[in-house]
Amino acid sequence: MVWAVIVLVWFIFIYGGQGYMCLGPLNVTEESCRAANGLPPLTDGDRFMQGWGPAALAILAGWIAVATIARRKRQRGGL
Repeated sequence: MVWAVIVLVWFIFIYGGQGYMCLGPLNVTEESCRAANGLPPLTDGDRFMQGWGPAALAILAGWIAVATIARRKRQRGGL
């Protein structure tokens, strides 16, 4: 549940508002659209943040947290 809230907050506050739209012929590329809107070209970090990278990192961090907690409970003789 906590990871779902984290991803939701990321989508609303961090990822939101970065969209733009260009209408035109079929050969309009993302680079030409960004140039027409006066936006700088995308960097590798921008592409990572706009793709599935942050969601994948959140899922990976969740799995590592679950594995760490399970291992600690097992070592202490817990459930």
